Order: sequence, then structure tokens, then C-alpha cells
Amino acid sequence: MTDFNYDKSLHLKDLIPDSEVEDIDVWVKKYPGNRKRPPIMPTLKIVQEYNGNYLTTEMMQAVAEYLDVPHVAVYEVATFYSMFNLKKMGKHVLSVCTNISCSLRGSDKVVKHLEDRLNIKLGETTEDGLFSIKEVECMAACGGAPMLEVDKIYHENLTPEKIDQILSNIASTQLSESKTDIENKDQEKIKKKPKSRTKKEIVPEPILHLTPSHAPTKLTEKNIEQELESFEKEIEQDFQKSQIQASVKKTVAKKIQIKKPLQEPTKSEQVIDEQPAKKKKIESPKKNNKEAKPDKNKMYSLEQVMLRSSDNGE
Repeated sequence: MTDFNYDKSLHLKDLIPDSEVEDIDVWVKKYPGNRKRPPIMPTLKIVQEYNGNYLTTEMMQAVAEYLDVPHVAVYEVATFYSMFNLKKMGKHVLSVCTNISCSLRGSDKVVKHLEDRLNIKLGETTEDGLFSIKEVECMAACGGAPMLEVDKIYHENLTPEKIDQILSNIASTQLSESKTDIENKDQEKIKKKPKSRTKKEIVPEPILHLTPSHAPTKLTEKNIEQELESFEKEIEQDFQKSQIQASVKKTVAKKIQIKKPLQEPTKSEQVIDEQPAKKKKIESPKKNNKEAKPDKNKMYSLEQVMLRSSDNGE
């Protein structure tokens, strides 16, 4: 391999992590050994994503060294396709198509609206490094013109309202990501801090600026015992009061029952009471009959008296 101004000291494995090199090897193995140029495009794409969405001359030389191709072969691919960026861009690149179909459908108005909203021009980046506007050729979405591509997503049939919604969604996701990054960094700092031995801190007693009548007193064992005794006495008094109240309630209830008038008997009780009454009525004439019957002995004695008196001529 021959090339001019080729720096052989640059090695791709020294510029990107092993995980990215493994992804490149997957693409290299898809082609025969003598076909070394086809993997240039996927390799540049992997390197650009790792480097913050742009390529440097050093990285392009390292790609050429790793794939064993001339440096000019890598450079011509990077300069021909609009998907590759040769200067530092924003985190979100708004690639606006300005080809014939999109141009007829108002791509110039889309560019003007983006420039006014972001306060930058085509090819520039916002001060916070969040957005960049880029003009690209046909992206094979003529049916949805005008369109733009951001973060590998196509947005078609653009209107000012749709553009504003796209920008607000990106900004909101950026805020949530930044919050999570800050929280993760804080957690890492906490983990890295060495664990210090916990020492018993001597906390001084608070100085209470109170009057003597309201000044707090420290509890001693005697005071605690006195409080317990007083508490027990209160419990006993409450128990006695409850017993007295219960006994009073019982006596009152008994008096109320005595004063209450007799309740009317139920039907069942009336039936039971009527039966002995009938018996009494039946038995009462028998007693009267017994009383009406004369005593036989008394009658016999009267007859004798009468006979004696007749005999004597009385």
C-alpha cells in the first residue's frame, strides 16, 4: 500500500475502544479478503458516532491503516457522502433536504424557520452545542417533501408547527438525559468517597433560656419511682370509680323494674289462666250443694224431741 503523507504511527485500536473495533470486524468479515474498500463506509460511520458525530484527519488515517487501504480512498468517501461530517457538529444535526422535490415543496421556508428559531445559519451550530443545521441532497423521501432527518429519523410533510414540535421534543429529552447524567455522577462520587470511621460526637446540652418556674428538671430514679406510684394510684382510683358506677347502675335498674306496671299477659298465658278458672266454676256449685244438704244427725235428733213432746201432751 502506497500513499502520500501517510502517518503510520496512528492506530485505530489506540483511538477507539475494543467494543467499537469488534463491530468493525463484523463488517470486514462480510467481504472477501481481497475486497478491502467496501468496509470503509460502515467503519467511518462507527468511528464518527464514537467521536461525537464528526471525523478528524487522524481518525481517517487510522481507518486507512486498519483496513489496509490508501488514505485517499477513505478521504474521498468521507467527503462525497453528506452523512459524514468533517468538522465538529452539534449533538443533534438537522439535515434538511434541498433537492428538486423538497425545493418545489418549500424547503427554503423550512431552512428559514429553523434559522429563525435556533438563531444560526446553514452549516452552523448553536452556542450550547445542541443543534446544527445542515443542507443535504436527496434522501429518497420525495413523496413526503419537504423533509429533514435528525437522529436517524425522517420527518416528512413539514410545517412550522411540526418543526417546533420536533425541536421541543429534542430539548425535553436532552433535559431528562442531563438530569440522569448528573444523578449518576453524584452516585459515582459517593461510591468513590472512602468510608470514614464514625466517631461518637459529644453533643452539648442545649441552654434553655426559661424562667425558673418553667425550667426543666432532670429526672432521677426517685422521681421516676414517684411518678410510677402516682400513676398506679390513679389507675386504682379509676377502677374503684368504675365499680361504684356499675353497682349504682344495677340498683337503679332493680328499682325501675319494681316500679314498672305489670305487663298484660300474652295470649298463651291467658289460655293457661282460663283453664283453672273453668274448673273453679264447675266446682263451685258442688260446694253449694254440700252446704245445702241437711245434716242427717241433726234431723234425727229433732224428730226424737218432737215425739217426746207429743207423748208428754205438750
